[in-house]
Amino acid sequence: MPQSTYCTHHLDRPALAICMSCHKGVCQECATTWDGIHYCAPCLALRRRSSGPRSSWWRALPVAAAAAALLWVATRLMVWSGVNTLDLWR
Repeated sequence: MPQSTYCTHHLDRPALAICMSCHKGVCQECATTWDGIHYCAPCLALRRRSSGPRSSWWRALPVAAAAAALLWVATRLMVWSGVNTLDLWR
């Protein structure tokens, strides 16, 4: 992949960074560092849109249901084992 010596968006400015998404050369004004990686404005806009705030309350529902089921099973096992232990000592 050849590196451009001039900015893709400003043809009169030298390219100081390479966008890690589209691999185009960008000038200092166009390059934005996000998480230590350079991106051009269009690629950064796509990245921000895709990693925007998400409602994740529904993702916790299966975890909560599994935890409740485990708690129910654990209490039943504890009661069952306790009753058997008492019967053995009599």
